[in-house]
Amino acid sequence: MKSTFLCRHCQSKCQKNPRNKHQKYCSSTACQNARKRLHEKQVLSTPEGQASKKIRNQKWRAKYPAHKYQKHYRNTHPEYENLNRDQQLKRNKKRHFICEPKIVKTDALSLQPFDGNTYVAFKVKSGKIVKTDALFLQMQSHLGIDPVFVSNSS
Repeated sequence: MKSTFLCRHCQSKCQKNPRNKHQKYCSSTACQNARKRLHEKQVLSTPEGQASKKIRNQKWRAKYPAHKYQKHYRNTHPEYENLNRDQQLKRNKKRHFICEPKIVKTDALSLQPFDGNTYVAFKVKSGKIVKTDALFLQMQSHLGIDPVFVSNSS
């Protein structure tokens, strides 16, 4: 006669696995995922568990540097690369860019005369998608003062 138990996640009555003495979850994917999430939550609630996860992640990152991992993934999954390119084009069209869109941050500065010898420098922001920190800078030329250049070389 096989014994039964009540699953802690789905509350269904299931037959116990004879090899598992303390079974509390059934074998369904949803219940097993719930069991794993609960275990991870309990482990990460302790300082030892957090330290263990940190060490495990550092080892993984040392073995698989992000830029190499991403490059390898893109090389082995061309369908992902094509899909991502198509989705980016759709996102760009939604933004109604007037000029050619720039996907990544650029350090291009634009100098514009402000008043006499004063100039305003700011980063070109038109159409960027990624981080666009504005840089507003005033440069003023003082008459009668020679510029001083400092060298960092020793």
